[in-house]
Amino acid sequence: MVETFEIDSDAKLVECKDDKVAVDTTKVLVYIDHENKVVYLWRGKKASLFKKLMGTRVTAKLSNTYRDYRIRPITEGREPAAFRDLVGLAKK
Repeated sequence: MVETFEIDSDAKLVECKDDKVAVDTTKVLVYIDHENKVVYLWRGKKASLFKKLMGTRVTAKLSNTYRDYRIRPITEGREPAAFRDLVGLAKK
């Protein structure tokens, strides 16, 4: 099971209801992969610095809730294969 959230302009997690959330270069997204116990923080290249910083802060707080999960920050264009498979990104 994967939960997906977007960091909004108020530095809050907004749950994404769609099954597959498209990565958008202007967004900062958080994917919680419960099966593999990983929290991915995906930062789009054109996302604001504020959103990127708030994404880091929010993800750090999530580590208190998901203590046995790994936190994986990811920059757009440098996605590992496991993340690409998770979100359905084509290999570049």
